[in-house]
Amino acid sequence: MKRFLIFVIPYLIIAQLNAQDSLEYAFDQARAHLAKREVNEAIKALRKVYVAKPDNCNINFLMGAAYTELPGNQSEAIFHLKKGLKKVKEDYIVGSFQETAAPIHIYYYMSIALVEEDKCAEANLAFQKFKEYGKKVNSYFIDEVDRHMQKCPFDEKETVLALEKETPAPEGYDPTFIEVEEIVELDSAATAERGLVTQKIEYTTNTPLYGVQVGSNLNPSPTSSYSKIKNVDVFIDNEGIIRYVVGHFSFRKQAESLLASIKEKGYEDAFVVNVNNERKYSNEVISYKNVNLRAGLKGNVEYYVQLGAFNDTVPKEMAELYFEIDGIHELKRDSMTVLVVGSYDKYQMALNQKDELTLNGIKDAFIVAYNKGKRISLEEAINYTD
Repeated sequence: MKRFLIFVIPYLIIAQLNAQDSLEYAFDQARAHLAKREVNEAIKALRKVYVAKPDNCNINFLMGAAYTELPGNQSEAIFHLKKGLKKVKEDYIVGSFQETAAPIHIYYYMSIALVEEDKCAEANLAFQKFKEYGKKVNSYFIDEVDRHMQKCPFDEKETVLALEKETPAPEGYDPTFIEVEEIVELDSAATAERGLVTQKIEYTTNTPLYGVQVGSNLNPSPTSSYSKIKNVDVFIDNEGIIRYVVGHFSFRKQAESLLASIKEKGYEDAFVVNVNNERKYSNEVISYKNVNLRAGLKGNVEYYVQLGAFNDTVPKEMAELYFEIDGIHELKRDSMTVLVVGSYDKYQMALNQKDELTLNGIKDAFIVAYNKGKRISLEEAINYTD
C-alpha cells in the first residue's frame, strides 16, 4: 500500500497544479473579455472558476458585475454580489487570481442591480455604504448611483435585511453550468502583436528550479502591482499567459518556505512551480508597449494629457490645437514628438483636464505618466502616487 502511494501522490500533485493553471487561464480569459465588454464570454469563463471556488468573493464580484451589464439579468447579479459581500477590502488587488476578496466597488454594482429590480430601500442601503468610501472612489461612480436612485423612491421606514444575507439562485439559473468549448492557443506572431518584448531564458541546469507563482494575467501589469513583494520575475508561456514568479531554488522545500511567507502577506492562492519548465517559463517579459515592467519608480511622477504624436512635421489638425488650448508642451519620446498638456502631480488633476478638453471637443486626448523622463504604465503611476 505504501509503495502504491509513493507512485500515486506525485501524480495527484501534478493534477492539482494543472487544475490550478486551468483556473488561472479561465480567470485571465474572463478579464480580457470584460476589458472588451464581451460580457457573455466573460461569464462563461468565470463559471469555470466558480465551479471550483463558489465562495470566492472576487469571482462572485466579477460575475455579479458582469451580470449587472446584461439587461434582464439583475437577479443573477444580486445573487453573486451578495455572496461577494462576505469579504470586502479597500486594498483590493486588481486583476490578481490570488485575490479572494471583493473591492469596495461591489456596492456600486449592488446599488445599480437593486434599483433595476425595484428594491429601492435595499439599493439605498448599498448606496449609503458605498458613499462611506467616497474619498477612495472616483466621484463619477457616486454620481452614477445617485442618478439611478432618483428613479427609485422608497419609504425610509421600510425594514431592510442585511445586505450580506444571501439570496437563493434565481429560478432556472445554474451558475455551475459550463459550455464545452475549444481553447485556442496563441502563436508567436499573435503574441508579438500584443506589444511584448521578451528574451529567451536558458538555465545551466536541466534539473527543476522551484519558485513561487503569485499571479497570472493575459495583459501584463508592472511588478509593482504586487506591492508587498519585491524581486518578481515576469514570464509568458506558450498560450500567451503572463506569469509572475518569485525565486529560483534548487530544492522544493526552499520554495515552500518562501511560499509560507508569501501567503502570510495575503497571496493565499500562490503555489510552487518549476521555473525550468520550458513550456511555461522559458520566455521572460522585458517590456509591454514600450513600458518596462520592472522599472522601479523614484522621485516624482508626472501626469500629462496627451493630444497626439508625430515624427517630422506637425500635422495640420495638431497645429490648430495651438490656437485652441493653453499650456501645450512638447515631449521627446524616441523619434516621436509628443504633444501634451500638463504636468500634474495627481492623476485626478490630469483626469479633470482631460474631461475639460473632451467637453471642448478634443475627444481623442488621453492620460499618460512619466517618471524621470521615461513613460511608465498608468497603473504603476497611480499605485505609486496614491
